[in-house]
Amino acid sequence: MQNLRDQLLKAGLANKQQKQQIETEKRRSRKRQKRGKAEETAQEQQRLAHEARLEVQREADRERAATQRAEVDAREKLLRLQNIINYWQLDEDDRADRPWYFTTRHNTINHVYVSKPIANRLTAGDVAIVEHPEREEMRYVLVEHDAAAHIEPIDPDLVRFSNRLRQHSQPVFEAANDAED
Repeated sequence: MQNLRDQLLKAGLANKQQKQQIETEKRRSRKRQKRGKAEETAQEQQRLAHEARLEVQREADRERAATQRAEVDAREKLLRLQNIINYWQLDEDDRADRPWYFTTRHNTINHVYVSKPIANRLTAGDVAIVEHPEREEMRYVLVEHDAAAHIEPIDPDLVRFSNRLRQHSQPVFEAANDAED
């Protein structure tokens, strides 16, 4: 290309000013083309960075939603258990003088004091011993068998003793309970 310009100059068909204009125009077009490519590249990088930020935000939103769902589910489960236990809980008996032994969640032996009629109902499977999910004092309560049947699918570890649900509950120490009669 350079040779053609030189030949045109020698032949007098083009002057130096025209030559400079053509070269300047070519340089500008190359710069525009490079600048356009640079702008396109910058825009593409911005778009990719924006998409990456959006994906990180979406992932954080998903994690936050999953955490909130888990908290709501746990709270709902706790409320359901509390309602069942509070509704079916037996009143305390002043005549409760017999210890009734059962195993705790930690495989230790614990006991509650019951009256003779309640002991008979425990033996028959009409009454169950469950662990209250939030209480520290009086952690183990006596409930009707129906309550244990409702609690067991929600959280089987809360049912500490039930003769009707025996295959799902912890081992029972009947020898100690029978010796008290």
